[in-house]
Amino acid sequence: MDSYERRARFIHRFGTPMTTLNAGLALLERYLSERPADPRLDEVMALLNRSSIRLGQAVEMLNVHVQDHPVGIQVVVPEALLIAQQPIAMPQHPITQAQRVQTPLVPLPASDEKPCILLIEDSATYRAIMSARLSQAGYSVLLAPDGLVGLDIAREKQPAVIILDLMLPHLTGEQVAFVLGEDPETKLIPIVIYTSLETVHINRLDPRLHIIRKDEALDHLPALLDELIEARRRPVQPELLIIEDDPELQAVLSTGLSAAGYAITAASTGEEGLRLAGRQSFDLIMLDLMLPDVDGWTVLRLLRERNQTVTTPTMLVSALDHASEKVRGFQLGADDYVTKPFDWNELLARINASLRRREIEGSANPTTMLPGNKAIERAIMARVEADVPFAVAYCDLDNFKAYNDMYGFLKGDAIIHQTARIITAAVERYGSPGDFVGHIGGDDFVIITHPDLIPTICQPIIDEFDQLAPLYYDVETRQRGFINQFDREGNPKVFPLVSISIGVVSSNNHRITHFAEVGDLAADVKKQAKAYPGSVYFIEGEVGIQSATALSDYAQLMPKSDPQA
Repeated sequence: MDSYERRARFIHRFGTPMTTLNAGLALLERYLSERPADPRLDEVMALLNRSSIRLGQAVEMLNVHVQDHPVGIQVVVPEALLIAQQPIAMPQHPITQAQRVQTPLVPLPASDEKPCILLIEDSATYRAIMSARLSQAGYSVLLAPDGLVGLDIAREKQPAVIILDLMLPHLTGEQVAFVLGEDPETKLIPIVIYTSLETVHINRLDPRLHIIRKDEALDHLPALLDELIEARRRPVQPELLIIEDDPELQAVLSTGLSAAGYAITAASTGEEGLRLAGRQSFDLIMLDLMLPDVDGWTVLRLLRERNQTVTTPTMLVSALDHASEKVRGFQLGADDYVTKPFDWNELLARINASLRRREIEGSANPTTMLPGNKAIERAIMARVEADVPFAVAYCDLDNFKAYNDMYGFLKGDAIIHQTARIITAAVERYGSPGDFVGHIGGDDFVIITHPDLIPTICQPIIDEFDQLAPLYYDVETRQRGFINQFDREGNPKVFPLVSISIGVVSSNNHRITHFAEVGDLAADVKKQAKAYPGSVYFIEGEVGIQSATALSDYAQLMPKSDPQA
């Protein structure tokens, strides 16, 4: 074992418990400060703090020598302390999802009356059973036989909680939850997925969804609903992901940061942290470097390579404190580096500073947090300089301005956010490592990938967009297939439902030497794509397969009303 590995193991073994001890003392001090003064407790706290400082100094002295000489330490632990260290039995909650994110919700007014619940379930038998059980628990229950009806009821009635079966006809429960979570009319309503599917499938769902098994729902669902309704009375919280394998430090951080006003999701391995970060947008990721499966350096590199997390503030929290290690972390894309053991107040200040920087960050689009124009230019030029084949797909929404004018910018932002998620998911699933997704602004997006992958990526984008976008319209408009609005000159005009046009520029067809050439070529190809009705991708003279999933034949037959819309 070389000296670096020996030192790393040493400081991980001792630094993490020291961090837990210091953070625990800080939380205890904060708790005691809210209680009446007690000189005896103050004396004990002072003693514990002095002992913590002395222990930290002793560990630091050992750390100085451990690089060149192995250190053996034998500690005799009193029996009373061994008893005190036995794990505390925590009450078990029936919900199968281990990590729970407190869904950021608009607070509900305090009331003794239980609000109404929306149950979206296609089985008449389950609807009757669940409705009877919830009514018995004192709830008013709204019923929907499928996702489309459920969406319309949710917008109109604004239930306190939505219970959603995962296996629905036409639209799956996952697709319905996707739209509910983006639409500003429903995004603040907590969603409970109840299902009999295996855990493997459940683990792929958005962690913000609350999961309960059907065989447990009758007994445990009312208690979960009470919990979620109570959570709605709390203010909106920034969401943090903690990737830390030490269970005690993870518990202290989760407890302390929750008390400080943050919604916490915790992961114990690098693989789990990457999975959670890929399914949900976090305001900050706290990442330990010494993880049991994938080391923190690899996790950080993968976070920065993935489109969903490339701009997410990431704070390394590690006992490794050499300057070279900090430099390596910043070179890999970390936004901050905190060494264990840390001061609790300093940690809170650093978290607040990272969140403030995120709010004013200019390199990411504020709606989607995808890389913006400068990052897009760098990504294109990197491929030009490397002289590798690449294609740029310029994605633009059709008739979006008319939709935005009719429904308002919040609903428009929901469609933009949905588009970003559809594009990034398609690139993640069908693209290759290193593919890039950027948000130019408004309703314009860019994909950079290998030319051969364009059809494989673009067709799923079109298919899913055409399936979900109509769901953001009201019932009458959806059935009619168009809206009446005014064009840019103020003239009344008929606009089809929103669709997506993708114009593709390929280095196989052009000798590209500069970023500006791509912009000119892409703008021209995009105009050609927008000349076709409905959603389509256009590869410089070759029209891609047009989607046929729109809800109205009329929407497919109508020409696009405005190439600039």
